[in-house]
Amino acid sequence: MPAPSSLETNPKTCQAQHHIVQDDFVLRMYMDAERILLIGAAVATVAFVVVALWQPEALEPSPDWEVSDGCLGGLEHSDVGISFHYHPNLKVIMNGQQLSIPENTGIDQFGCKEGMRWIHVHDSSSTGYTKLHIETPSKYNVPLGAFFEIWEREGGPSLTADREFDIDRNGVSDWEEYDITMNVNGEPSSKYETYIMDDNDQIELILTSKS
Repeated sequence: MPAPSSLETNPKTCQAQHHIVQDDFVLRMYMDAERILLIGAAVATVAFVVVALWQPEALEPSPDWEVSDGCLGGLEHSDVGISFHYHPNLKVIMNGQQLSIPENTGIDQFGCKEGMRWIHVHDSSSTGYTKLHIETPSKYNVPLGAFFEIWEREGGPSLTADREFDIDRNGVSDWEEYDITMNVNGEPSSKYETYIMDDNDQIELILTSKS
């Protein structure tokens, strides 16, 4: 009887080789998928860094302008449900003169009778910073300009339709009539109307006529 040819294949050997090839294919697929995920994560990280360096404003929270319409029922803090309560401080100077923010601004206001706006004032200061009370039922990104929308309802400085400062209420953006600077905690800020206020902020807004 002739010896088996080396070309003849044992069925068991063939099956084992098939499993080896299949396992190797699965392993390569797994490694390729892992490599793709790592590359994707690296690209995302680089993109995040680039945006943070060249367009940091894209990563900043958007102002929640609707806070100017918020109303807490009741004239005492115990009467309302408050989840967030903090106090930035504001000073506005126009042509060297500090504008007085009236006490109780935003309290018992038209549209919020016997209540308090989500941004309001209790006590006023004619020489230093006036404490703003921000009290909301949930977390909001409260912009500085929202307080001016509340102040406007009581005859105070306002914003234009484009939400730019209109301190003298003449319907013209203050950016056309004044040089404006703003400092927050002693550091210059370029956010102005859209600045998201935080607890204990010291916000100083300075307007000087161009002419």
